[in-house]
Amino acid sequence: METRAGYRVATALEVAARIATLERATLFAGGTDLLPRWSKGVLQRPEVLVDLKRIPELKGVSRNDAEVSIGPCTPLSDLAVDPIIRQTAPVLAEAAGRVACAQVRNRATLGGNLCNASPAADTAVPLILLDATLELTAIGPGGPSVRDVAITDFFTGPGATVLAPGEILTHIRFEPQPPGTFAAWDKFGTRPSMEIAVASVGVALRLEGGTVTWVRVGYGSVAPTPLRGRAAEAVLTGSPLSMEVIERAAAAARAEIAPITDVRASEAYRRDVVGVMLGRMLKHAGHA
Repeated sequence: METRAGYRVATALEVAARIATLERATLFAGGTDLLPRWSKGVLQRPEVLVDLKRIPELKGVSRNDAEVSIGPCTPLSDLAVDPIIRQTAPVLAEAAGRVACAQVRNRATLGGNLCNASPAADTAVPLILLDATLELTAIGPGGPSVRDVAITDFFTGPGATVLAPGEILTHIRFEPQPPGTFAAWDKFGTRPSMEIAVASVGVALRLEGGTVTWVRVGYGSVAPTPLRGRAAEAVLTGSPLSMEVIERAAAAARAEIAPITDVRASEAYRRDVVGVMLGRMLKHAGHA
């Protein structure tokens, strides 16, 4: 099938209105996932293409007193060096700067990385650590409607999200983490770049008197969706970062993930990698 129509729109509401009246329209931002799939025949070319790249309100980073807001069409290369992100969410800047290669990061967008809904999406785990909220917009019979979805509720399976027909992602928001928060993210693969992660792990926590008072743990590439580590969090909350607690948290992490065996790694190997990565991060947090 050949694409029979293309639309270049100027505002987010125009996007929502356009896709509400068109059947089988595909939104196009960076295209780093779509273009290879179309060229290889893995994915059928769309009948209608709606180009998002020139919509100012869907790009860039802003901050007010309460939160940071990111436009979904912000390129990952911009996100990696943005001063607001580097100050308020360095783990997100780190992840954005390690996606694929420089050429891909110059086109790939944060919204595309999320809406593609890969279990290995590099930016998803840092956003889990940040308790990020995704703003979804649609145009219905009564006009525009907006709903907020927590990042942990956005993904429903590999390549699947809660986005309803006619709905688009318009902002990604989070509250800056307070001073004194330790945060770390890393991914493991067989080479340092142009690699889909075998596993990725992130942790953010705050200590008071040597005791963990708040913590978030996240995993990528080890479940059908990016996953919040609630079992590991339960072990850590209210506990000191002793070796015994760290070992129990790593064991909880290995148990709560649901990895598969594929060409990159076995299920057992992924469980071991996640436990080792989380343990190392927690040891570092204890000495930070």
